Amino acid sequence: MKSSTNSRILFRPLLAAGILIIAFGMTCIWIGSSLNLKEEGAGFVIIGWRFLISGLVSIVLAYVAKYFELISSYAKYMLQQIRYRRNPKENRFDDWYKP
Repeated sequence: MKSSTNSRILFRPLLAAGILIIAFGMTCIWIGSSLNLKEEGAGFVIIGWRFLISGLVSIVLAYVAKYFELISSYAKYMLQQIRYRRNPKENRFDDWYKP
């Protein structure tokens, strides 16, 4: 199985899970804000925010899995562009401070 097929296999479940988790988080925040009890309402709001954040992370992971080949090839290209190459004849300890 090719890696592009693996990325397609991972994309849909992670995206669907992220959407469901975000919906559940929004529901928890709505329930927490509509409750008259402060302590329980605050707990629901905190849990809702945690679900929202985890849903967004799941969606980001889905897109990273989908475009992993593009991201990795771009990162390799950028690292090759900014790599600093020293003069091989130069001593690597010349820059060090000598008391």
